[in-house]
Amino acid sequence: MSNNSILLICLSGYLLLLIILGLIANKKRESNSLKDFYLAGGGLGTFVLLLTLYATQYSANTMLVTPAEVVSKGMGMILVLGYMTAIVVFYLTFAPQLFTISKSQNFITPGDWFDYRFGSKALTLIANGILVIVSVNFLLSQLMAMGHITTGLTGGEVPYWAGVVFLAFVVIIYESLGGMRAVAWTDVLQGIMIFVGLIGIFFVVVPGTDELTEISTWLIANEPEKIGVPTTDFQIYWISTVLMIGVAGAVYPQVIQRIYAAKSAKSLKRSLGAMVFVPLLTVLILFLLGVISIPYFAGNPAVSNDTVLPEMLRIWGERSSFAFAMTVLVILGLLAAIMSTADSVLLSLSSIVAKDIFGKSILKNAPEEKLTKSGKIFSWVAMFVMVLIALQPKITLWGLIELKMQILIQIAPLFLLGVHSRRVNGQGMIWGISVGTLFSLVAFFMGKNTLFGIHSGLIAFGINCFLCFLMSSFYSKRASKSI
Repeated sequence: MSNNSILLICLSGYLLLLIILGLIANKKRESNSLKDFYLAGGGLGTFVLLLTLYATQYSANTMLVTPAEVVSKGMGMILVLGYMTAIVVFYLTFAPQLFTISKSQNFITPGDWFDYRFGSKALTLIANGILVIVSVNFLLSQLMAMGHITTGLTGGEVPYWAGVVFLAFVVIIYESLGGMRAVAWTDVLQGIMIFVGLIGIFFVVVPGTDELTEISTWLIANEPEKIGVPTTDFQIYWISTVLMIGVAGAVYPQVIQRIYAAKSAKSLKRSLGAMVFVPLLTVLILFLLGVISIPYFAGNPAVSNDTVLPEMLRIWGERSSFAFAMTVLVILGLLAAIMSTADSVLLSLSSIVAKDIFGKSILKNAPEEKLTKSGKIFSWVAMFVMVLIALQPKITLWGLIELKMQILIQIAPLFLLGVHSRRVNGQGMIWGISVGTLFSLVAFFMGKNTLFGIHSGLIAFGINCFLCFLMSSFYSKRASKSI
C-alpha cells in the first residue's frame, strides 16, 4: 500500500470521527436556544477551554505561514515567537472583566457587548460589518489552506479543489449538528493532535551537531543575509507586526465568544495563563522546521505559495516508517488546526448574522429557535460561496493575514477602551472606528501596507484611539452644555 493510500485512510478515519462527535454533541444539546448552540450553554471548563483556544489560535496562518516566512526571510524570523505571546498578553488586559459582565448580561455575540456598553445602534452595525468582513477573510484563508495542504502532501494526487470542497463539507456538517459544543469537543481532539504531531516530527527531523554545522555553512556560502542580524527596518517592522497581531488577534469574534462560554472566571484565567507558554513550544518548533527547510528551497518560487511545510513533510516522510508515522500525525494536526479555526470562524459569523443582523431586522421578535435555524442556513450559504472563491485563489495566505489584521485592529478600542475607560462613548467610537478603518483600507489597496516600516493598520489604530477620546470628549461637553 502506498504512503498516499495510508494517509488517505487515516484522514478518512479522522474526518469520520469528527462527524461522530458532531452527532454526539447534537444529542447532548439542552435546547435550541442561541446560548446552547453558540456558547455550549456557557459551561466550558479549563481543559476544554484551553484546547479550544489553542486549536483555534494555531490556524493555517501559524502552521503554514511561519515556516514559509522563515525560508523566505531567514533566521531573523525567530522574532515570530513574539506574535502569539502578544495575543495572550492582550487577552489578559480585558478578558476577565468582559467575562464577568457577559455572565450577568447573558451575552451571545460581540454585538451584545457593543449594545450594552455604548448603546448605539449605528456603532454596533458598523462594528458588526467589520467583523463580518474579517470573518469572511479568515474563513477564506482556511479553505485555501485546506487545498494547499492536501495537494502538497499527496504530490498533487489529490487536487487542490478536492481538498477545499471535501474538508469544507465535513466542517459544515459537524458545526451544524452540534454548534459550539461540537466545535469545542473537536477542538480538544484537534489541539492534542497539533501538539503531539509537532513534537513527533521535530524529534524525527531535529538535526544533530554535524547537520546544524552543514546548514550554517550552506547559509553562509549561499544566503548569508538569512543568518545576519536583522536590519533596523526589519526590527521596526517586527515590532509593528507584534503589536498589530497582538491587539487584533485578541479581539477575534470567535475568541470573544469563547470568553463568554467559559464556565467560570477561574477557568478562564487558568486557560489564558497556560496559553502564555504555548507559543514557546509550538511556534519555536515551526521556526526550527523552517530553518531546516531553507536549503531545500534555494531559488524555489514555491516559498511564496504557502507550500513549504507540506512539501517538506512529504520529503521527511520518505526517510523511514517511523518518520512517515510521525508525518501522518503532523498532517492530521495541520488539517486539525485549519479545520478548528474554520469551524470557529463560521460559527461566530453565523451567530453575528443570526442574532445581530437577522434578529434586529427581518426576524425581529422571532423565537430563538428560529434565529438558531436561520444561522445554520446562513452557514451553509456562506460556506458554499467561500468555497467557490477559494477555488480560484488570487492572494497568498500572508496577504490575507495582513488585510485581515489591519481591519480587525480597528475593533480593538471597543474592548480595550470600553472595558477600562468611562470617558469614551458611542459617538466618539463611531468617529474613531470609521476613520481608522477607512485609512487602513485606502492604504492597503494603494499598496501602502507600511509607512516608515510601521503597518498602516497600526497607525490607523493610533488615529482611531485618539479620535475615540477626542470626539467622546467633544460630544460629552456638548451634551453638558445643552443640559
